[in-house]
Amino acid sequence: MIREWSFLKGGPRQGRFLRYFLILGLGWMVLGVLAAAFFFLTPKTYSSGFTLILPGAGTSSSVNLDSLGQATSNTASPFGSQSLSPTENYKRLLQSYRLRGNVAGALDLSIADVPAPNIKLANQTKLMYVSVKASDPHAAKRLAETWLASFEHELDALRTEEQTLREMAYRDTLAGFEQAVRDTQAKIIAFQSEYGLISLEQFRDLVGQTETLRIELERSQAEMDVARSEVMRLSEILGISPEQAIHILTLLSDSAFQSIVEAHSKATTTRSELTDMFGPNHPEVIAATNELSGLNKGLFDRGRLLIGFEAFATLDRAYYTSKGERSALIARLVDAAVKYTGIQKRRDAVREQLKNTQLRVENLSVPATELDGLLRDHQVAETVFASALARIDSNRTDIFASYPLTQTVETPGLPGSPATPSKKFILLGTIAGMIFYAIGLALLWIRLPIIRALLKTL
Repeated sequence: MIREWSFLKGGPRQGRFLRYFLILGLGWMVLGVLAAAFFFLTPKTYSSGFTLILPGAGTSSSVNLDSLGQATSNTASPFGSQSLSPTENYKRLLQSYRLRGNVAGALDLSIADVPAPNIKLANQTKLMYVSVKASDPHAAKRLAETWLASFEHELDALRTEEQTLREMAYRDTLAGFEQAVRDTQAKIIAFQSEYGLISLEQFRDLVGQTETLRIELERSQAEMDVARSEVMRLSEILGISPEQAIHILTLLSDSAFQSIVEAHSKATTTRSELTDMFGPNHPEVIAATNELSGLNKGLFDRGRLLIGFEAFATLDRAYYTSKGERSALIARLVDAAVKYTGIQKRRDAVREQLKNTQLRVENLSVPATELDGLLRDHQVAETVFASALARIDSNRTDIFASYPLTQTVETPGLPGSPATPSKKFILLGTIAGMIFYAIGLALLWIRLPIIRALLKTL
């Protein structure tokens, strides 16, 4: 039947099939022996490892500073950048010469005896699988545990070093901010000593005091106008000035003077009666006249003593020799005059105080502006200083900014079977070799018919 195939016509005879099958069997046997020898003679290695995961959430912290502002610290997710990958960074760290040296030192081995581990990164995840190989299952587990411990220790050292360097830089910057606060405070103290202006509240109080004094001055002026009108009205009614009313009231309130006035009144009445009875030349009339003259002299002397010569001389006798409604009006006039004088003095005092306050406000208006600028600069310096200080404190709590947190999902375990040589790979390789060997023999078998067919087509 094989000789009837068209592409085999003119090929080898059927007697050669046996030889080809023998060669095929011998080749397959050799491949099997080589595969078995490789499996049994190759040193076995065992693999152990661990799996890490990197949580990718960012952090944010905020510190409120009373009367100053807010200090905010934000840490973006380490996986938020397309150009930076923490897993690649950690992969390079795990394969670094420095970490190999740490592992070798922990196991009392040379660096040449500690190759870099095999690291697999799962796409679209934050997982890292790290595996190492050793000739013994327990050695493989111990090696993996040492790699994990050294990696975590190295991360802690890097984080501590970063925090130390950051804090040193912050401290240098903080010293400048603190000096700025001291400089602005010294300027404020010198300014306050020079101008006597402690704060802007003091200047605002002066401005408010000016307005209060202006209102008080207007009120005093209005009260003084009312009191002056009352004094003028009573003066017109009585026909005397306020000064004369005071003099009259002084005379009316003096008991000695009033005793003389009463005696003078009685003497005047007695002389008038005696004159009507006896005539002007009667001795009793002359005696009464002499007594009256003495009383007049007593009134003049006492009045001059009380209010002065000119003031007493200008007064009408009727004002201080009679009492009644006129005396009450005189008392009201004196009260109104005293009230007017008091209001006037108060008005003058308020006016003087207002003048001085306005002058001080004018003198302090420019310094107040300068003080406002100094206080603002000082507040800004304090805010910057406090914010920097709060940022240092907040950054101390964020130790995973540059080196993200790692968690061990799978710890190193004791391998149950060797990783190499692999039975599966040896079996697949042997089968593939047998197939290719058979294909080669088949091509060798039909080479002549194929060559003739190709020559015919040319």
